[in-house]
Amino acid sequence: MKYSYTWLKELSKTKKTPKQLAELLTMRAFEFEGSQTEEKETQMEFSILPNRGHDVLSHIGMAREICACEGRNFILKETFRHFLKVSFRKNFRKKFIVEIKDKKLCPRYIGAVLENIKVGPSPKWVRERLLVCGVKPINNIVDVTNYVMLETGQPLHAFDESMINDQGSRIKIIVRRAKKGEEIKLLDEMTHKLRDNDLVIADSGKALALAGVIGGFDSSITSKTTSIILESANFNSTSIRKTRTAHNLITESSHRFEREIDRKLAEVGIARAVELIKEICGKNVEIAAMADVYPKKVKPWQIKLNSSHVYSLLGENIPVSKMRNILKNLDLKVLGSSASKLNVEIPTRRIDLKTQEDLIEEIGRIYGYENIKEQVPVVEVKTLPQNTKRNFENKLRDILIGLGFSEVMNYAFYSKEDIEKCNLRIEDHIEVANPLSLDQQFLRRNLISNLLKNVKLNLKNLPKVQIFEIGKKFRNNKGRFLEYDHLAGVFVDSLSKNTPFFELKGKVEALLRNFGYQNVKYEALTNSEMKFWHQNRTARMLIDNQEIGKVGEINPQILENYGIKKRVAVFGIKISVLLEMKLPEKHYKPISKFPIVERDISMFVGKNTKYADIVSNIRKNGSSLVKNVNLFDVFKNEGEKSLALRLKIGSEAKTLTSAEIDTAMKKITSALEKNLRVRVRK
Repeated sequence: MKYSYTWLKELSKTKKTPKQLAELLTMRAFEFEGSQTEEKETQMEFSILPNRGHDVLSHIGMAREICACEGRNFILKETFRHFLKVSFRKNFRKKFIVEIKDKKLCPRYIGAVLENIKVGPSPKWVRERLLVCGVKPINNIVDVTNYVMLETGQPLHAFDESMINDQGSRIKIIVRRAKKGEEIKLLDEMTHKLRDNDLVIADSGKALALAGVIGGFDSSITSKTTSIILESANFNSTSIRKTRTAHNLITESSHRFEREIDRKLAEVGIARAVELIKEICGKNVEIAAMADVYPKKVKPWQIKLNSSHVYSLLGENIPVSKMRNILKNLDLKVLGSSASKLNVEIPTRRIDLKTQEDLIEEIGRIYGYENIKEQVPVVEVKTLPQNTKRNFENKLRDILIGLGFSEVMNYAFYSKEDIEKCNLRIEDHIEVANPLSLDQQFLRRNLISNLLKNVKLNLKNLPKVQIFEIGKKFRNNKGRFLEYDHLAGVFVDSLSKNTPFFELKGKVEALLRNFGYQNVKYEALTNSEMKFWHQNRTARMLIDNQEIGKVGEINPQILENYGIKKRVAVFGIKISVLLEMKLPEKHYKPISKFPIVERDISMFVGKNTKYADIVSNIRKNGSSLVKNVNLFDVFKNEGEKSLALRLKIGSEAKTLTSAEIDTAMKKITSALEKNLRVRVRK
């Protein structure tokens, strides 16, 4: 908000310069945003947080803060309050009725009918103060409403009484919701179609203003106005915010009502406005009628403050007497106190003070956080318990990144279109009750669907994509919603001539080997439950006969649905299953002192022969002499398939002779031909 330095100085009696005042308030209360000086007036702008909008979006409220920060009491001569109490006792010659249809949306409404008004320019001092606060002067009536709002924080509005439907000496104002299809021309000179949730100020026939936001054009003050209805009310903050947002209107009035102002402020605002109108709008101004509808009065509340709790939160031993003075300077009543406790009465204008922690915050900022001595907290230092799952996932990340992968993080949702693209069933999914968009309508059953979208996007710029994601997938198990931790990765290389399945399988094996899992078996799948897998290029991964995941290629039809023209290999690993498996103990094994010999073996294999069975037979019949088996060539021709393997053979006890190696190789080839019916090339 923009403030007048002269106005603040007049109210607070401060002797500080604008610069000193800016530094003080920034350290104690509100951040200073800038200032500018025109002629003799200095404008100061401060950022007021929403939780203090109810009392500091006014010069009186800011002056009270200045006094508290300077260690003084704030004293304001409110002669107009006495004037208002006297006015309510009069017998008015007109009857003014206010009917509130929804008292939750309008907790209080004060109205006054003023006659013998002379509309004209405001005095120079009023215009200057409005201008320095960024408000354009219009005429003396409108300027008074704006002036009082800037001074007290209470928004006001004035209606031309001649434009109100009345019945002679009987005037009626109705606060109601807008009717369906109702329209109103506002002060922005635009006609707005109202919603049935909008709160309006109306007479017996039409809407006069959008309550708490902006007035109507037809009932606005003009040079011909001689009688006005002055409104000072309180409106529900949520209702005002919704109305303002729906109609894309931002006004000084709505800015304050959105932040919930004190209901008692309505009487302060109208009293001050009537006093100013009598002063600058003609000597014969007369109050013809008044009304104050206040169904549920708000009373001050009390908070008990414990000094030991102040110390525990601030870490500073502030004397109780100092606390009492700070609270009194904030215009809070200390009803009673002891050596360690204070009973504080909170005025209705401080809506933000509800607990003793709120009071402690007030004490801390006025005392000065820079005055709180630094000290090392005396606490018992304990080692945090290890988060096994998080450590495991972090290790997965490190290894995969080392293997050339990049991590992605997608939303845990996808759309109906994604489900259909992957040939999955919608009824197997959990639908979100109120999704942010149609793209996030269902909780994902797998991570691969979103990864395929990542692949499509990245292939536009990169020939090779290696990405992985660690996240949750969700299942609906007969009404029970379950979630699982999962790891999924994708591999595609446009430039490589190698089969993506084998390249990715090698990387997955390297990942598992880094963890110490050695005996990983693969079983080919022909009828996968996940319809996006390739029927002939998918394998189930098992450790100790327990499935830990799958690795394979994506069905070409699915890739076509996503617009991907390259072969894509993917893998998925169940993190919870892998985490529960006991890793084999690691034992130190010295490097062999004896040489290792490499021998190649080439064979023709049948269509259904598994590579895993070949390796198993070689190791079984080669016993401890076979140190390693590696496939280095695959040849296919006219229905035949030839595999070439390289075996590393050696002994821990001695150097093997050629005869011993030949005997071992003969035993291996014989077993392969007998057990797997392969044809070894000799």
